[in-house]
Amino acid sequence: MATSRWVVVSNRSLPGLAHLAAQHQIGDLTLYCAGLSGALPAHPPVEIDVRSIAVVGAEPSPTDGQTASLTLDEGGLTIRTSLLNEDAVHVAVNRPRAAFAYFTDPFLAPLILPALGLPVEVRDDEPTAESDETLLRHVHRLPFGATQQVRQDARGWTIHATMRDDPLRQLRRPSLTVGRAAGELQLEALRETIRRIAANRPDCRFATLLSGGIDSGTVTMLAAAEGLPLTAYSVGTPWGDEFDDAAELCDHLGLPMTRISLGEERILDAIPRAVRGLGVTASEVVEVALTASAVYAGTEIATDETLLTGYGSDLINAGLYEPFDIVDELVDQTLAALHRTRFTNELSSRLPLSHSRQVHHPFWNWQVIRVALDTAPACKVHAGREKHHLRLAVSDHLPHRIAWRRKVAVHHGGGLQAGVIKLLAADAPGVDRSAVYRACFRELIAVAADGSPDEWDATRLYERAIARARR
Repeated sequence: MATSRWVVVSNRSLPGLAHLAAQHQIGDLTLYCAGLSGALPAHPPVEIDVRSIAVVGAEPSPTDGQTASLTLDEGGLTIRTSLLNEDAVHVAVNRPRAAFAYFTDPFLAPLILPALGLPVEVRDDEPTAESDETLLRHVHRLPFGATQQVRQDARGWTIHATMRDDPLRQLRRPSLTVGRAAGELQLEALRETIRRIAANRPDCRFATLLSGGIDSGTVTMLAAAEGLPLTAYSVGTPWGDEFDDAAELCDHLGLPMTRISLGEERILDAIPRAVRGLGVTASEVVEVALTASAVYAGTEIATDETLLTGYGSDLINAGLYEPFDIVDELVDQTLAALHRTRFTNELSSRLPLSHSRQVHHPFWNWQVIRVALDTAPACKVHAGREKHHLRLAVSDHLPHRIAWRRKVAVHHGGGLQAGVIKLLAADAPGVDRSAVYRACFRELIAVAADGSPDEWDATRLYERAIARARR
């Protein structure tokens, strides 16, 4: 069973959390925490890194220096969100009562809102696109790149908010126009990112989630070149796999590879787990997360293996581009894709942390992202091939047939998305699959309202969600 790790800060007593969390009084605020790594200092301030749910200084520093944080002192609270808002901080405020709570897990809302004098209400439809609304009324996501200072003075509690400049606005004029050179710069940025991850875990074993594609293949190649103790894992479904392509790369690198075959039941069980980890129900976002959700909950990859993935490369390297007439359109597509992730939680650490896993996405690092966004569209898409610049650079290290394989999206590899759609159509005929995902959300909120947000069986919850969606 997954065990969520989270932090809540409120100026009200939250009795619904008392049986789930350690409780600390800091000034006029109460800190509730579950699964927090590291001991709190004897005296404030207390700074908590949201991505790792760790006291700052208790664990290795984040690899990008841009993660969200909560800092408590005797005078109040400071919340900083990251520029891409991977790990969202949520807030609920009852202004007439001057009651508020900041929390990292939205599924705690049923145990928080009543104490603030707010109702627990799930929206019937998706929140406004690319907004800080959530599926829960009265609960909002703090904006990306924000700093909120919450202080108490003679007038009561005040909130002062500032916003950092959005770096995506400064990356609309790419300057790298030579494909191979741009690809080599990105490889070097990836190499440095992997080195920093490894330096923080000198005695750790590593793993990669390896498909037949260039993204996970590049991460695997670079990790192997660093001499990390590494095992590659490739995931298949009842509808297909990329085992042979993954094995070809591992044979070339001299790496062991383990095949993981996901059955239909395990994939369906991953649906409520993915919704629980994401906190959103957009179909494409949930389906992209299903493979990782199933693997995190499994036993094939040991929890002491630090997992490296290729996630994020499609977004920054035009992996899923739409046809365009002028190069500025591809720039717009890429920036829009990055901007959307600020509202989807798809690169959040909440799901892997709940399964005691350390997962890193080397492509999702500002050093790598900046190089990718500074790469001209003509380098990224050339002669109808996506990620052309990256393939050029990788082909200096890997055989041509590996570097230039056709692109398969993570949720298409192994036929997963099409297979899931068929399974849902059989279980809930005529029901849009997004309604099933929203029903999972409602069932998870109902479980949390009973006081046990992590005590549920995935199969039974999925069955209840199907029944709800069919009503």
